Amino acid sequence: MIGAQTYVEQVIQYRDEMNREFGDTATSILPDSVVAHFHGLNFFEIDPAYRVEAKFKRIKNAKTVVMKTSGTKTRTYRPYGTLSFKLQGKKCKLTLYQMTEPSRPDLVNYLLLAFTDKSNGFESYGGGRYLDFSTNDVKDVMVIDFNYCYNPYCAYTDGYNCVIPPSENALPLEIKAGARKWHD
Repeated sequence: MIGAQTYVEQVIQYRDEMNREFGDTATSILPDSVVAHFHGLNFFEIDPAYRVEAKFKRIKNAKTVVMKTSGTKTRTYRPYGTLSFKLQGKKCKLTLYQMTEPSRPDLVNYLLLAFTDKSNGFESYGGGRYLDFSTNDVKDVMVIDFNYCYNPYCAYTDGYNCVIPPSENALPLEIKAGARKWHD
């Protein structure tokens, strides 16, 4: 079990690393003119209630699906498994997707958890948010920590082809954790 203070420090460290990346012209996806005035990303308050245990169920023999993006390209993924959990008294289920892009064999172990929730377009980015996992993270019971969820790059600037979360990954509640929307 993670201690409360240690847990908060870990989330703060993650957020500080994101802010360093976005605030450095060498690593930022933001235009240099924006980086010059960058003061940090917007985040919800850290709330351990958004760190939940989920039961993992593998999806066997799943066919590859083509996912739409915010741009003109599409991405291919395979439904890898589902994560079932309870949050705010509601039963929830999300699907993890495994990258299957032939041009990206380096990402064969990458699992994307792209989701939407009732805060999208209001307090968080309208196009949904992401969490990353690896096939090495998969266990019968996994932790989903929404305090680490982030906006796709297309939330910050043009020119990216960000996966649009599939309809089955629409949560029936507000996730007031992780990254908030960048600006109106």
